Amino acid sequence: MKLINRNLLGIALLLICFGTNLYGQGTTHVIILTVDTEELTQDDPAAACTFDVENEDDTEILDRTSAKAFTILVQPDDFVEWKGVTTSEEEIDIEMIEFRAVGNSKNIFSKAKKKGIKENGKKKKVKQKVKGNAKGKEFSYAIQFIVDGDKYEFDPKIKVE
Repeated sequence: MKLINRNLLGIALLLICFGTNLYGQGTTHVIILTVDTEELTQDDPAAACTFDVENEDDTEILDRTSAKAFTILVQPDDFVEWKGVTTSEEEIDIEMIEFRAVGNSKNIFSKAKKKGIKENGKKKKVKQKVKGNAKGKEFSYAIQFIVDGDKYEFDPKIKVE
């Protein structure tokens, strides 16, 4: 009888551990902002920028026609990480990601405004978690970045399924 109870307890613990790993963590979507520093202006910074994702197998791009229209599809509880480079492949600081409310929309990120953080001496990047109750809409957010000491900002989109 003790052996059966131990086996059942062991199976229950395995199910809890694997179940937590399968369902407790969302996918991490890494968005890469690429800036053409030769074309960059304060009037329209988005015109000198493009977005891509680190892994297209994990991240569905819904619109890549322009930097402002760039839209990816995420799930509740997923993570989104932004990092930046120039066209000459120099890293740039992502200063901040900020949710932009449109109409009566509510913040979909873990923090409405999150500043970039340096890791291991590298340039700043931002990582946000999509809230579990954010579903079924397209949202705007502001991305703020610095190139050669000047700050730039524009508003791409994200859609939560």
